[in-house]
Amino acid sequence: MAGVERILYGLPISVYSCKLRLALALKGVVLPETPPPGGYASATYRAIVPQGTIPALVEGDFVLTESDAIVEYLDETGIGRPLLPAEPRARARARALSRLVDTRLEPAVRALFPLVGAGQPVPEVARDAILRPLEILEKLAGDGPYLSGLSTPGLPDCGIWAVGTVLETLDEVLGLHLPLPALIRAGDGVPATATHLATYRAVLADWAAQKAGAA
Repeated sequence: MAGVERILYGLPISVYSCKLRLALALKGVVLPETPPPGGYASATYRAIVPQGTIPALVEGDFVLTESDAIVEYLDETGIGRPLLPAEPRARARARALSRLVDTRLEPAVRALFPLVGAGQPVPEVARDAILRPLEILEKLAGDGPYLSGLSTPGLPDCGIWAVGTVLETLDEVLGLHLPLPALIRAGDGVPATATHLATYRAVLADWAAQKAGAA
């Protein structure tokens, strides 16, 4: 919307902020990220964004959270290249794949956070919880480089690249030795997203080092 000030709240360490960052890069949209005033989930931030979550997009009195919802809103208002296909079945498939990353893979990856720097072995059940959705996603991706299954990356790819970058970091620091599929690294070959992923890798490496040092 012309003339409307957009504010995007996010944090460098947030996986969903990274997902949206990648989506904006694919769209060719520049939207600077602002940290939540008062800190994540603070009363000050909740006064602006009631959910207290990131990322969040604010346009005047319009507040929108959840990375997928923000991307779809930008698509539907004609901001940047659409990241969801126009054809109904392809669009539904892209949404389903994005949800699979968000609801199956990301929670399994996040469950490993407390083990960083703890000096404890990773339970086999935790490895299995990651491998199962990875196997499903790799199968659904087919032979192409992108999870979207299309010739250009879309919304599902932003999710698998962001979560995959976190998983790579955990795989290294926890010694998981997981058979990670190539599709989680496909974003490194896309000029628009490669720099963002390199920056996110560095942020995660610093986070892991701090956690290990605090142990």
